[in-house]
Amino acid sequence: MRKTLALVCILLSLGVLTNYSITVSLSAAQGRLVAVTPSVIKQLLIVAVGFVTYWLFSRVPYLRWADWAEALTYGAVILLVIVLIPGVGRSVNGSSRWLGTGSIGIQPSQSAVIIIPLLAARLFSGKYLNHYSRKYYTTFLIFAVGITALVALEPDFGTAFVIAVSSVSILLGVGAPLSYWITRTAGLGVLALVAVNVKGSWKARMTSFINPLAPEKAQGIAYQLVNSLFAVARGGATGRGFMRSVQKFVHFPAQENDFVFAIFSEEFGLIGVTIVLAIFVWIAYELFKLATRCQEPFGRIYVMGLGIFLTVQAFINIGVVVGLLPTTGVPLPFFSQGGNHIVFEMAALGVAAAIARSPEAT
Repeated sequence: MRKTLALVCILLSLGVLTNYSITVSLSAAQGRLVAVTPSVIKQLLIVAVGFVTYWLFSRVPYLRWADWAEALTYGAVILLVIVLIPGVGRSVNGSSRWLGTGSIGIQPSQSAVIIIPLLAARLFSGKYLNHYSRKYYTTFLIFAVGITALVALEPDFGTAFVIAVSSVSILLGVGAPLSYWITRTAGLGVLALVAVNVKGSWKARMTSFINPLAPEKAQGIAYQLVNSLFAVARGGATGRGFMRSVQKFVHFPAQENDFVFAIFSEEFGLIGVTIVLAIFVWIAYELFKLATRCQEPFGRIYVMGLGIFLTVQAFINIGVVVGLLPTTGVPLPFFSQGGNHIVFEMAALGVAAAIARSPEAT
């Protein structure tokens, strides 16, 4: 896990540097010359909390999570229901995703990075190991679809999409029959299409990446994507250089969060983008290698599920940034600004570290 942790540290550092580039430059443009902005300090504190969480979770004997997985899953579902209750869940930009007030809060949907792999590991190991049946595949799908639906109702289509794609990928990874996997995946796809067409605004958002430069889209539903594409295009092969992004001076919503990779692309170009993509691929490789090395089923399935989840989330975020997928709002793992996703990702990685130290994986 040392290699994986080192790679994650590189991503965290690049995320902080890109946040610094954006916020310090914008402050200077507004006539406020500061060495460090509150946003950068906040992200550094979040990273510190993430490392503490990683250390704590890595010290827990990992098989205890098998006992806690069911309770944690139900707890996550309850929180996802509570967040939808008017007056209880905190609304941000029209989406009710948060519990808490002010700058301190929890976003239950971000817990999926650890809940989904734990659920899969619980269901497809132990007493279920030699008795795989459609009953257990269906149980996993029911929970995954329920969590996906609750997240979509917030609405948070990006995270819902990550959960759905990760879940069906994990099913394939644990050996679900191909015929079962194809029919259930197709059924979920149909349900998703029906759900998206329930509201005109949802359909417009899901189709915004199609011809985003059309006049009726460029200044409306596709505004973020158009700015992202301009930023990526300006970067070219070698980039404009650190803190020399032009697009960040435009009113570009979520450029520190969901679209941070666009600003990074503009400043470091194709070379920087290739390095970051290679890091994500390397992290996935290290996790899958650990999964194949682990002889204990719970640990093997958990690490595989975590590798799938992080890979899916990373490439969905990047796919949105370059216009290959709808603008849905997904943070780039270990990179985007934001407390909840980094802390949950580091916690999930901590469980994997505990598995890596176990006799079954050495």
